[in-house]
Amino acid sequence: MNLTIVAIAAPFLGAALGSLSPRRIIRLWMRLSFAAIAVALACATLPQLDRLAALFVVIISIVSFLATLFSCSIFPKIELPDAHWASRPAYFMLLGAFWSSMLIVVYATSFGGIWIGISATTLATTFLVGFSGGKTALEAAWKYLILCSFGIAIALLGILLLGRAGLDGGLASAHALEWSTLAAHGRALPAPLVKVALLLMMLGFATKAGLVPMHAWLPDAHSKAPASISALLSGLLVSCAIYAIIRVQSVAYGSIASTLNATLLVLGSLSVIVGALLMLAQHDVKRFLSYSTVEHSGLVAIALGIHTPLAIFAALYHLVNHAFSKASAFLAIGAVQYAHRSTEIRQLRGLWREGRGKMFLASLVALAGLPPFGMFLSEFLIVIAAVQARQWAVLTIALLALALSFAALARLAIDTESDGHERPDLRRSPALALTAVGSAVLIALLCVVVPFTRILPQ
Repeated sequence: MNLTIVAIAAPFLGAALGSLSPRRIIRLWMRLSFAAIAVALACATLPQLDRLAALFVVIISIVSFLATLFSCSIFPKIELPDAHWASRPAYFMLLGAFWSSMLIVVYATSFGGIWIGISATTLATTFLVGFSGGKTALEAAWKYLILCSFGIAIALLGILLLGRAGLDGGLASAHALEWSTLAAHGRALPAPLVKVALLLMMLGFATKAGLVPMHAWLPDAHSKAPASISALLSGLLVSCAIYAIIRVQSVAYGSIASTLNATLLVLGSLSVIVGALLMLAQHDVKRFLSYSTVEHSGLVAIALGIHTPLAIFAALYHLVNHAFSKASAFLAIGAVQYAHRSTEIRQLRGLWREGRGKMFLASLVALAGLPPFGMFLSEFLIVIAAVQARQWAVLTIALLALALSFAALARLAIDTESDGHERPDLRRSPALALTAVGSAVLIALLCVVVPFTRILPQ
């Protein structure tokens, strides 16, 4: 059997097999073991992939494993007061399906495969967003399903038009949607039809990336999902959608590429300023982090819109930094929620004095773009790329948004530092400690290794 197929199926099959044992401790170790095997299988396929796909496979595998580790430690029971139908096997099987569907996106070699993978992520995550069964969670899941399905439908329409253009240009039907074929023979295709198709695809995938004005699903979904799922939604799902946008860009040329880049600059500029402003108005930590995702997604879109070699490198580097930093932040706040029974900022006083709070503070420092974390360098490179490209208007908006987001993050840090009236009896968990230490080590390694590694797409 093809190793790639096994690697894609491993997370879901492992989650299913991990639920077979009647004893809880055996189920725990089976789930962790199968998750580790899934990571190993994904790493074994890296030589078969181009550098861009290999980078995303590594990110997806590591962050998904950390989320599984966290879930085995703190099942989102305290987040599910009305979840009479929810169960551990259902949760872990949906988590495995989510993991597998993201792998479909990055292992695909055509836009049809990417669309199938992103559609599968929508199905799996809809149930995870509404997993608590509460009214607000179900409302968030419904909004997520409707808006993302609309975006996916737009992307599908673009893919169908692109396939039609490929057939009109003489491409074989089996290869008409492969980006390698389209990049090589795209100039022979009817340009007006290709432009419309690629624009529709970009807008459709931008919906899943949470770019303004298609971002309305993101704050509700990310704030109502269990913490480990929020980590995957912000850290990985948004990255997978941006991966799809990068592939769309790879087949554009001439005036078509200029149009796509200009569209990304507009969407990115809107996203950074709207996300930063809404961060200032939040009273719930998870919603705060969700709007931070909108802002960082906008920064990546700006870098991709500039589309110089430095800007593309900065965009990919920022994606890596954001994936680990935002996942760490959501996992840390999930541990805080487990102890405090709340994510309201006013109820999280004296947070810095707790181990979980210190991990959350480190994540805030990383998200603020302060050294020694990698986001400092990636944001700096995006600014340099904008200066080199003379994108002064976009640069001004980005710098203003960075200042606003820094102010919002500083305010959150100050609000959670002050003492509260009561100190909760915090619970301890070895798996939580492993998750925190693993995330911190990974972020530190990325700060050192990634800047010196060439990760531009081939």
